[in-house]
Amino acid sequence: KDVESGYGGPAITALLAMANLFSSDGEQRLQPPTSAVADRTTMRVLDYGCGQGKLAELVLDDYHMPVGSSSNKEDKRKPRKTTRRRIEWRGIDQSPKMVEAARNRLARFDDDADTRISIDLLESGDPSDAIRTVKRHSVDRFVSTYCLDLLSESDMYKVLDLAQHVLDPEDGMILLAGITWGYTDSIRTFLMTALWELMYAVARRKVGGCRPQNLVPYLTERGWRILDVQRTMPVGFPWMVRSSPPDRRYNKK
Repeated sequence: KDVESGYGGPAITALLAMANLFSSDGEQRLQPPTSAVADRTTMRVLDYGCGQGKLAELVLDDYHMPVGSSSNKEDKRKPRKTTRRRIEWRGIDQSPKMVEAARNRLARFDDDADTRISIDLLESGDPSDAIRTVKRHSVDRFVSTYCLDLLSESDMYKVLDLAQHVLDPEDGMILLAGITWGYTDSIRTFLMTALWELMYAVARRKVGGCRPQNLVPYLTERGWRILDVQRTMPVGFPWMVRSSPPDRRYNKK
């Protein structure tokens, strides 16, 4: 997705606000309740289906913009002075072309001591295989944007199981963004939803293989507690953002 349409739009703005990484004045606003998490100096993010790395670039540009500065590129080279945490951003994608594009896009952050970036290729395309490469409970935020729209139901469950495996059981959070139905929002979104579903049925490649979804039932079936659901309305089609922390009872099973 383009930054201007997806990642830069209202859905991604809502998702990043839910992620609770930084406040608008540059201060870290994440206030973990446990001393173990509070003592950590690194915010650890796993971006599943990272594509070309545009979401990571959006976050890291903001992270490196000095407080009160303009959005000029020359202002984005130094970390915020008020930021106490480092950022570890790990992207995973099954497309070699997307992995190469993401690595090239994010290469300009390689020299920053407070930023650690890795982009990994999931050669098999099976989300379950990623469990072998990510340590249990080693991630604070699991993010996936416009990826589950493409997956089969079985692979969607595998992604949720991967998130449950890697997220911190006390303060970890999964954040998902994708398209959803817009039949009841407006005439325009009614028509767009109907057209999208028709194209998905007869010419799936025309819509990139994406279809509208409601992920809440999948999350609740896997034992996730829904923290927030927001519907946003970019041009033409509604997008849905969901934010859920892992249910501690589920993680102890």
